[in-house]
Amino acid sequence: MTVGQSVVATLPVRFRGARGGSGPVTLGQRNVLRWLGTDGDRSDVLPVFVELSPGHTVAEIVGALGVLVARHEALRTTFVLDSAGGPTQRVLVEGEVELQVYEAGGADLVGFVGQLVYQQLGVPFDVVTGLPLRVLVVTTGEVPTIAVLLFCHVAVDAAGAAIVGEQLRALLAGRDDLAEERGHQPLDQAEWEQSEVGRRRTRSALRYWDTRLRQVPQAMCALPPHPAGTPGNLERRMVSTAAASALRTIVGRTGASHSSVVLAAAAALLGVRTSTPDGVIVSICGNRFRSAWREYVGPLAQDALVPFTLDEDATFDEVVRQVQTTTINAYRYAQFDSVELWEVIDAVGRERGTYFHRDAVFNDLGATSASAAVDAPEDPVAALEDTTIEPMPDRTLPTAFLLTLGGVSSTAADIRLHVDTSRFPADEVDSVLLSLERLLVTAATGVVRVRDIAAVTGMAPVERAEPWQRVDSSWVDPREVGAAVAEAAGGAAVRVAVEDGRITAVVSDPAATPAGLHAGVLAALPGRPGAMAPHDYVIHDIQGRVLESGSGRPTAAAD
Repeated sequence: MTVGQSVVATLPVRFRGARGGSGPVTLGQRNVLRWLGTDGDRSDVLPVFVELSPGHTVAEIVGALGVLVARHEALRTTFVLDSAGGPTQRVLVEGEVELQVYEAGGADLVGFVGQLVYQQLGVPFDVVTGLPLRVLVVTTGEVPTIAVLLFCHVAVDAAGAAIVGEQLRALLAGRDDLAEERGHQPLDQAEWEQSEVGRRRTRSALRYWDTRLRQVPQAMCALPPHPAGTPGNLERRMVSTAAASALRTIVGRTGASHSSVVLAAAAALLGVRTSTPDGVIVSICGNRFRSAWREYVGPLAQDALVPFTLDEDATFDEVVRQVQTTTINAYRYAQFDSVELWEVIDAVGRERGTYFHRDAVFNDLGATSASAAVDAPEDPVAALEDTTIEPMPDRTLPTAFLLTLGGVSSTAADIRLHVDTSRFPADEVDSVLLSLERLLVTAATGVVRVRDIAAVTGMAPVERAEPWQRVDSSWVDPREVGAAVAEAAGGAAVRVAVEDGRITAVVSDPAATPAGLHAGVLAALPGRPGAMAPHDYVIHDIQGRVLESGSGRPTAAAD
């Protein structure tokens, strides 16, 4: 029996909310609407799993969901995408959401649910005429066992999805006050963002990004081709009681959060692996700092740009404290209009001659419990033998290195790594996760300095032979620069030289101009993390006579 044949009932979840209305979209909604449906990576849909205690009925689940959809306006919102002033959100007062019941029968429950959800992740939402929530209830012998909430990403981020899941559990457990509270809603958020306070915050964010983007590497994963690398993506999940035990110790010693410690470990490991001591990592910020936003259901999470510095003599604890400080600061500047941010990114790229690859990302799903690691083993070293690593569903993401903290339960840490297998081969992914675990465990049981990380973890720095060089904080391969310039010059002969931190391209093309070449090179940089636009273009004819030279960059950036 296939999953598709096992639908036993389709039921309406009816709701009636306290208010409806329409208005401008929030910054988070606007950001998601820009990329929704474009990646083909199943990231449009966020699933939340709610295990059901014995005795609950489908009718109880329908009733509880009706309360939650009424409570959270994001779950009863559609969008008008062709408004003259840009997209708008429209909150429905009443309506219904569809709930489907599936019978697992004698099938393996985990495999059955996994197959069912994987199929559903590939079914897009219609954000114009449909609501952004689908509900599945899986029964075993007609007894509800698991409820799966499938959210469109334009309605919630990971934290918002988790909030709805927790509130469903609470309602089914007998909590009776959730129908009485309305709380902060996306229409309210959009109004705040349009206020002077909100606009001032977004302007500050753009200034922060403009400043930092001029300082940090354009790519963290500018690596030579790996002999075992192949195009593709892979994600693996590590469940480690040893890491949880180590986190408990390091958090207690440093006062940092579990998230900051894992982020610091990721930054340190990646910085050592790529030989990039002054690096940067994008951390997804939940943006739920205000008390009114704590239980906000809607897409608030956005990128925070977190720079870091690895001093060889620094201890891991010092790296943790530094990363926590810079992360807290970066989180202050993680609310912005994504269109305006990309205008800043493009402007910096034109002036600096770079392309921001956003190839190293950290994401904390916000599932760390209040009792995190309290029951983890006392001896993290002995617990290493209990670590498990398992595959995750296939998905394609525009990053080379994405480390996700799935959560820290009372006993174990859930840490996931998604990589571009052309730069991190498939057979090395598990070793990267285990290296991160070893770093945490060794730092918890002794003093680890940055210079020791390679030996402690087995994660040796990548070897870069000539002609790779560090230019303007980024690793650059002049051969890749030459390929980008040749593409911009239509295949003309190109010679590239690097001297005193400046790249010069000599181009044999009488029809070329520095400005035209610069624009063409910038267009060729995506997908070339080891390339950067030259600082100077020297154009000559076939006799070798220099016809023109210059940077091709905007006047303010030319030097």
